[in-house]
Amino acid sequence: MISASIDFLLIFIIKSFQQFLRVLPEGIQRGIGLFFGRATFLLLGKRRCIAISNIKRAFNDLDSREVRGIAKRCFENLGVNFIESMVLPFIPKDELLRRFTIVNRHFFDAAAALNKGIMVLVFHYANWEIMGVTSFFLENEVVVLARPLKGHERLNRFLISLREQAGLTIIPNANTGKDVSRYLRENKIVAILGDQREKRSKAVYAEFFGEKVPTSRGITTIAMKTRAPVIPFYFRREGFLRYTIMVSQPLEMERKGNIEELICRNATKINAFLESIIREKPDEWFWVHRRWERKSKNIG
Repeated sequence: MISASIDFLLIFIIKSFQQFLRVLPEGIQRGIGLFFGRATFLLLGKRRCIAISNIKRAFNDLDSREVRGIAKRCFENLGVNFIESMVLPFIPKDELLRRFTIVNRHFFDAAAALNKGIMVLVFHYANWEIMGVTSFFLENEVVVLARPLKGHERLNRFLISLREQAGLTIIPNANTGKDVSRYLRENKIVAILGDQREKRSKAVYAEFFGEKVPTSRGITTIAMKTRAPVIPFYFRREGFLRYTIMVSQPLEMERKGNIEELICRNATKINAFLESIIREKPDEWFWVHRRWERKSKNIG
């Protein structure tokens, strides 16, 4: 009963905030996002320290001022991302063509012609929360597996509806590997985050910015078994709710040789791609989570 009341209150607050935002000029909407980002940068000291530590670890040639600047812009971008996600459901479909463009669509079309399903590899880069707009441009549903919020049924349904309004098809996830494989066999497009830190017991250690980090072995294992193309997608920010959707060449998943070595090599390819786009625009990545292990626990 208490959780239902909390859910109702949170939904009311979010909906009211959305209605407030939608009548504001874009410049003010963006300004609110920047304000949220700067406020959290100042208030969330632990996350700020994690971001700064991570950036130093990745870019050890930068001085403290440059590192702090990247961290602050990261928080600002996250604030803008939040506001964009609130506003996007109210953007008319015909206006999306003015706000978004897609590059290298032919990589997707060639992969789709194989009829093996497609693993769309996405990252916590730019505004990944609005990934649903790609379904509009690709003219195909994009499936995302999501674990429901336990004990918050009403809030969970509402959050799913927000993502569905943005263009995603949300499917409850109970067993990631089996579910993804099944949807690929059904020739669906499945979007998977490729930069989450994996538990040590389930991880493969693959190089990322010169260090080996716990990386998902599931993505590469599924790709190797199903032979589904693995295509990285990411957004390049051009302005407030204006992006270029970058479709990259499929990553070649090796399949011949020792299985553990193959998993490591293929996972390293994913990390290498992510590293390449982070180097282009460091402040667009989600530095506030612990992607690296503490140095005392770091593995070779």
